[in-house]
Amino acid sequence: MSSESDLGEIYEGGYLPYSGDTADQRDLFYMSRSLRVAMPLLSLKKNRRYDHRRWENFELRRELLPKEEFLNRLGDQVTELAYRWMEPRFGDASLARDRFIYILEKPFLRDVLTWWDGSELSAFALLVHGTWGAHYWYVFYKNGGDQAAAPGHGYLVDFLYWARERSLPYAYLGTTYGSKSRYKSRGLEGIEFWDGESWNSDRDQLNHLRNEDDCLPVK
Repeated sequence: MSSESDLGEIYEGGYLPYSGDTADQRDLFYMSRSLRVAMPLLSLKKNRRYDHRRWENFELRRELLPKEEFLNRLGDQVTELAYRWMEPRFGDASLARDRFIYILEKPFLRDVLTWWDGSELSAFALLVHGTWGAHYWYVFYKNGGDQAAAPGHGYLVDFLYWARERSLPYAYLGTTYGSKSRYKSRGLEGIEFWDGESWNSDRDQLNHLRNEDDCLPVK
């Protein structure tokens, strides 16, 4: 299962790729509280527009690369950059190396969206996409509080602009659980979440669910 029509139906049904068991070579998906943007409704509120204008001042060059070309160009540096950039955000154990490789090998992951500062890579995002939309699966970017590095929130918005340029109907932003996921929808119009039965645009309900998530005991 990896045809474009299958993927479109899967994402439309609230499912996202599952990568929790690296020993399982099947292409598995799981139902979740998925978050997406209905692209015809996309707009940025004032504060987010202001933040993004600051990000644009870094004048990064965006380039979509086939996965194989990206891996050939970066070589072993891909894994090292991913971990160097991810650890300050989530800690060393957030994405095990074997899981990262497992994700890279997924056949439906065919492209990588990259951002360059001259000839230096500043960020890359793993994309699943087709005429049905695009999933911003994982993003890795230079960070660590360095004032010389572009802030991470700008890459998500620039991905949305990329999706709009391609006239895609939806942009999927992964799951939305707890207050830590608010950054994905902050200042964005056109947000919808999968409520278990349908796509729901009630932002008050989404915030309520996120607050409830924060009250759950940590497993």
